[in-house]
Amino acid sequence: MIELLRKRRSIREFTAEVISPEAIQILIEAALRAPSSRGNNPWEFVVVKDPDLLIKLSKAKQHGSDFLKNTPLALLLIKLLPSTTMILWNRL
Repeated sequence: MIELLRKRRSIREFTAEVISPEAIQILIEAALRAPSSRGNNPWEFVVVKDPDLLIKLSKAKQHGSDFLKNTPLALLLIKLLPSTTMILWNRL
């Protein structure tokens, strides 16, 4: 396991290759299986494939998000505060 962590890289350059629905499902499953304290999973995951929205997201922070404008897909992790969960469900 430690070797895997030592060899990990952060990729910031992407191709225009289309990501298959099967690969997206595996990505979502991996994200949903991430451990959390007491299994409370205080997050929501959102898959973004819309190029216009990816460009907007690339400008959301002053530093560190510019690479999103060139990605075919982004998986957003949204940290939920205890009161946020109820607000989100009430909007649905």
